[in-house]
Amino acid sequence: MAVTPRFAARTRPRRFYVVLLLLCLATLLLLATPPPLVRGMWLGYLALTAYLSLSLPGAGRSDRILGLATTLAELLWLLGALQHPGTGLLLLVMVTLFISRSLHGLILCLAREQTVDGAVVAGATAGYLLLGLTGGLLLSLLAGLHPGSFHDSLSGQPLNLPPIASLAEASLSWDRHFQQINYFAFVSLTTVGYGDITPGHPVLQVASVALSVLGPLYMAVVLGVLISRIEGPLSAATAGQGSDQQRPRRHRLRTLARSRLPRRRGGRRR
Repeated sequence: MAVTPRFAARTRPRRFYVVLLLLCLATLLLLATPPPLVRGMWLGYLALTAYLSLSLPGAGRSDRILGLATTLAELLWLLGALQHPGTGLLLLVMVTLFISRSLHGLILCLAREQTVDGAVVAGATAGYLLLGLTGGLLLSLLAGLHPGSFHDSLSGQPLNLPPIASLAEASLSWDRHFQQINYFAFVSLTTVGYGDITPGHPVLQVASVALSVLGPLYMAVVLGVLISRIEGPLSAATAGQGSDQQRPRRHRLRTLARSRLPRRRGGRRR
């Protein structure tokens, strides 16, 4: 059976939403594994950047170039080809910037949807998870610039992310601290605030507050768009049923009015 271009254009974003959600969930699952297995999450970031750079609907040329450059930098960093202490921080900047731009494109793509189904809901969920992953990368970048800014209230120890040249130089404590900072990013995003990890630097405090504002704001905007898409067809169908119900009534009233008119001679009405 031949597939029309319009049908292909309609199904392509829905497939993109589902695959993106699966990649985000896989990255989160790898982030939850104990060290050193947690380093597998960088494969999740690599898959996310590669898929977003190649498959994001409506992405511009500059976004795709940035995505491919970020994917290449991640791959070289994972292979240990970039031997410089500031390489890890530069990579965090590139990944954070690209995923942030991709999140903006994803929201615009969701806003263009006319109907809501399971794939669109999967895309909205993937956007929320992308926001949390981006917040974790941003906080990790700031923690690397300001060592000891995060404090673990349970152990009483600061969280340090010293600059590393490659993933091979990451210690078990570096992996553990990276996990905790990403955990704190999702705690801030959902406005839960357990208090077990606290930021001590003003820059990190402002970034944490920004995450706690962006989380509910994303939910409000995306849910508003999805609900409007659901209510539109329902209100149109309800209005159509109302007009169909009123049509027989108007016909009966018109017939009754004609029957009460006095008749002229010859069967005509006066």
